[in-house]
Amino acid sequence: MITEKANPSDRPPGALASFDHWYSKIENFLNGFSAIAIFAVMLLGVAQVFGRKFFNMPIPGYIDFIEQSMVVFAFFGIAYCQRLGGHVRMDLFMAKFSGRTLYFFEALATLVGMFVITVLIQKSWLHFMRAWEYGDTTMDIGLPIWPAKLIIPVTFSFLWIRFGIQAVGFMRLFLAPDAVIVGVPIIEDVEEQARHEIADALGDEAAANAKFDENYNKKSKTDGGNV
Repeated sequence: MITEKANPSDRPPGALASFDHWYSKIENFLNGFSAIAIFAVMLLGVAQVFGRKFFNMPIPGYIDFIEQSMVVFAFFGIAYCQRLGGHVRMDLFMAKFSGRTLYFFEALATLVGMFVITVLIQKSWLHFMRAWEYGDTTMDIGLPIWPAKLIIPVTFSFLWIRFGIQAVGFMRLFLAPDAVIVGVPIIEDVEEQARHEIADALGDEAAANAKFDENYNKKSKTDGGNV
């Protein structure tokens, strides 16, 4: 699944569409920060290798820095990924439905996800408070652990809001199946997914002119549009 791409001027009117567009900017920022963190960790790894190999000067606390930074690129993009429908999901059951029935089960699954994330927010917050109160630190250079533990409930909160947007979006579609899709991922068949990948790699013109054999259409119908 991917999120429908549209120009800001083409956004449908309404509070949900406006909030979804505004909130997407926050998710984009967090995901971009996660990408920068990955790049920074890569540079740190290069510096560690060169320093140890050529100057016999490894970076003090290198392992501690890596361990603490992992939470950034593991969780900062979690809401962004949910918006794009990028998390792993099983469609063997959902692919059999369409229309109101599909939107009902999508809304139900989203509400279940919200409940699970609510529990995880509460539990991860307790872990953060424990690290804050006890002053937990890493074993090598004594980095405080609480910032990394705080990131988890905060980013889960962003994911919770994204779940909320999608729950409202699916409920809206359940009540009005012909309404413009807002705030929820769109299921694409195999051919549409392939065209998006071609567009990302070679441009829109190449995607528009791409030809597909019958296997794409057969697989799309067999798998319900998911690979």
